[in-house]
Amino acid sequence: MMNEPQMDNIGSVGHATLAFGVLFSTLGAVADVEDWLDDNCTGDWSLQVEGMDDSLTKKSLRIMFELEADKLTFINDFARA
Repeated sequence: MMNEPQMDNIGSVGHATLAFGVLFSTLGAVADVEDWLDDNCTGDWSLQVEGMDDSLTKKSLRIMFELEADKLTFINDFARA
C-alpha cells in the first residue's frame, strides 16, 4: 500500500474545533482508515475524500483532528506503517 501523508494545520470544521489536519493519499480502503481512527483517536475527527485517480484506486483524504496528539499518532502509527 502506498501512503503519502502531508501535514498542515487547516482551521476548524463542524461542531468540535478540528484544528489539526492531514492530507493523506492511500491505495487502501477508506473504511480501513475510518476503522483505525475510531479505534485509536481519543478526540473528535472528520474524514473527507478530496479526490480519486481515474482508476478509482488512489484516494486523497483530508483528515481533521481535534487533538494534535491524535494527528501525530495517525502519522506515526498508520500513515508511515
